[in-house]
Amino acid sequence: MVDTVQRQALDDLKERVLRGGNDPHGPIRETLARLGDRWSPLLLLVLRNGTLRFTELQREVNDMADGTLSQRILTLKLRALERDGMLERTVIATIPPQVEYSLKPLGLALVEQLDGLLAWLEQQAPAINAARKAYDG
Repeated sequence: MVDTVQRQALDDLKERVLRGGNDPHGPIRETLARLGDRWSPLLLLVLRNGTLRFTELQREVNDMADGTLSQRILTLKLRALERDGMLERTVIATIPPQVEYSLKPLGLALVEQLDGLLAWLEQQAPAINAARKAYDG
């Protein structure tokens, strides 16, 4: 049974969701989905350390991932992050042209939040593993 405090909290959450988070093409849902995908958080975290060219970025991510980030998927992820204002794409007029990516202030602010989440996950990993073991029997 939902008490008065719970009801108020649920109503407040519902209002927030309906106000801006329920649009499947809005910035809240799309950004949360992007943060839940396999590559976008890693791309943001890698770019926190500075500007990288496309191939450097792909190599760095692939060196620390449990799979291979293809050029096609990397391009799609970078375009989405650029569209959201998280990163900047700079084309350098060389032959062949070079493209560099760096975080914009919005991306840097998001990476700070990701760092906090990662720190919490690292601290809680033993408890999560224990809960999984207990659940799995």
